[in-house]
Amino acid sequence: MVKRFVQSGESVIVYDCKADLPDYLERASSSIHFICGDVLDRTHMTEVFRKQGRQIDGIVHTVGIMGEFVAENPYDSVRLNIIGTLNLLEIARQYEIEKVLYVSTGAVYGVHEGIAAEQVNPPPPADLYAATKLSSEYLGLQYADSFGLDFRIGRVYFIYGPGKLPSDFVRLYRVAFGALEGIPDPGADRGADQKLDFTYVDDAARGLVMLYQAEEPKHRIYNIATGQATSVGKIADLSAKYASTGLRYRIGPGMLMPRCEALDISRAEQEFGYTPEVTLDEGIRLYAAWLKYRAADRRRSSRSASRRNQ
Repeated sequence: MVKRFVQSGESVIVYDCKADLPDYLERASSSIHFICGDVLDRTHMTEVFRKQGRQIDGIVHTVGIMGEFVAENPYDSVRLNIIGTLNLLEIARQYEIEKVLYVSTGAVYGVHEGIAAEQVNPPPPADLYAATKLSSEYLGLQYADSFGLDFRIGRVYFIYGPGKLPSDFVRLYRVAFGALEGIPDPGADRGADQKLDFTYVDDAARGLVMLYQAEEPKHRIYNIATGQATSVGKIADLSAKYASTGLRYRIGPGMLMPRCEALDISRAEQEFGYTPEVTLDEGIRLYAAWLKYRAADRRRSSRSASRRNQ
């Protein structure tokens, strides 16, 4: 999203707890003001907005702990996902930042069968992660109603592509895309039958930026995905096809998590013209190329460090 905002002529403040920008933003760094910080550190964020507030026309909130990682450390994860959102909403209210885009997830639809359309009151969330995201949605909607905030929700679904290492992410990504990175054993005893809506990162970013930039949208909640369900088994086969590692996994039948199969994107298509552009085959090929480049770059850096030590 940062890359797309910069390409459209915007200057962007990136507030993140990571120490530096990722490689795919290096060319745009002159238009990016990076601030290292934590959304739970309200004092620090308040100081940032005190200094920068008049120049800020909106906030895009993407921070959160995802998937099964929430259940592994529930207290801290729930606190980050919900209180981090509350901190941003309160700062937006105090400094009169009119627009907030909250990046949510199709996980809020729980075990809804088939393709899920936008609902203000979806079925009960199926796990703790989804509960934190839905809680944050409700907080934002109430801030909008109470204080006149332009609060928009983009529900994305199973984003893959550059910037996300399968080895660092939830089990499903290790099973589906692990061959691209060379993960030797992702523990693929089940999951081949699970159908989900896999969205290439550039499509998700483009749809979210379109939602942010839309003039007076008719609704406050929009699905940003592909609208198509694909099995994890097929994703793993495509990953093996494009992997340079030679790995191919035997994935057992069954499901990995309670989720709907896909998101209905007709509202975003009709209202601001969003449609996915990257096919699954092309997206996985591009993902494989990025992972290969990243691995080669790390080897080059390692050799350079070794020569300096000598």
